[in-house]
Amino acid sequence: MAVSRPRLVLAALAAVGLGTFLLGGPVIAVEDTESIRDARDKRVAAKNLAADVAEELELVEAADEEISDALQSLDEVVALQESRILAARQAIEAAEAEATLRWVQADEIRDEVADLRRRIQELAVDVYISQMRPGSLLAAEDLTEGVRRAAILGAVTGDRGDLVDRMRALESDLEDVALAADVAIRDAEERQRELESSVRVLDRRIAAKQNVQDELRDRIAEYEEQIRKFEREEYLMAILIDNLIAEELRKSAPDLTKESGQGFIMPMKGSIGSGFGPRIHPIFGTLRQHNGVDIGCVRGQPIWAAKAGKVIFAGWKNGYGNVVLIEHEGPVITLYAHQETMHVSAGYSVDKGDVIGECGSTGWSTGPHLHFEVRTGGEPKDPMIVLPG
Repeated sequence: MAVSRPRLVLAALAAVGLGTFLLGGPVIAVEDTESIRDARDKRVAAKNLAADVAEELELVEAADEEISDALQSLDEVVALQESRILAARQAIEAAEAEATLRWVQADEIRDEVADLRRRIQELAVDVYISQMRPGSLLAAEDLTEGVRRAAILGAVTGDRGDLVDRMRALESDLEDVALAADVAIRDAEERQRELESSVRVLDRRIAAKQNVQDELRDRIAEYEEQIRKFEREEYLMAILIDNLIAEELRKSAPDLTKESGQGFIMPMKGSIGSGFGPRIHPIFGTLRQHNGVDIGCVRGQPIWAAKAGKVIFAGWKNGYGNVVLIEHEGPVITLYAHQETMHVSAGYSVDKGDVIGECGSTGWSTGPHLHFEVRTGGEPKDPMIVLPG
């Protein structure tokens, strides 16, 4: 996924707006000028670019989720290795304690070996001296004394052999004890070093993945900011398109001065939607009498007084929303409902073609349009009877 693509999107949108322009009600017959077509093309192009950025955002968020999973797995491995390091350290402590005990035993063995050596030396001297006097048995006062001395000499010679064997065994034990203690400590220390090295490697991997995740989070924030800008541009472009259409309608206002035989003009340029008479109500879904005609418009489109007269009401009525009633000679009353904004108040005198408000979708309305009624004697009449054909 190319990192530069969102930047290209922003560059492309530097002079382009993005808009969601949804018309409610019937389509308006407005000349599609070059400026309006250009604005619409820019809106479509910008919406496509916004969709591309949103798609890339989803991919980056998926990558971020994968990195998060990997980091969690690494954290678990680190925790396991750290527990093993703790066990290795405990093993070192146990080995050192065992070594201390072994060294104490070794000292005791050394003392015993030294004592044995002394005793062996003493026995050796005695035997040597005895061998220097071979006639000792004959020199004895009696045979019994001679036999006793010979027996002692033999025993001493035998004891020396036992003592030598014992000393050699103790010396061997001393070597084994010292070696075992040293090996235990070296093994535990080596294990600790291996585990600590493994943790350092894991820490580097975690740091690298954390850097990647930080970069992904930065890109996510960048994409989200771009989308917010697109939405803002979309809103502004929608207003621009509305204004362009309204401007074209204002320019065509002189063409709307065509009068009927009764002196009425169309209150607004647009296609007639629902006509006068019974119909299925678009909100309630029941068959009801429709007392006027609906003329499609864009929000903010100007509404003109169909004939000169006096404003007798301008305000809110349930269902009608913002509504203006104008009394004309006859007396005839015209009604202009669902306005976004009203530009007149009760008591105003208006001429034919004066702007009295702006098209909207207030009250019981499914989208921007003008609900226009004509009443005589309090009874609603089909407005098409008095409006120009």
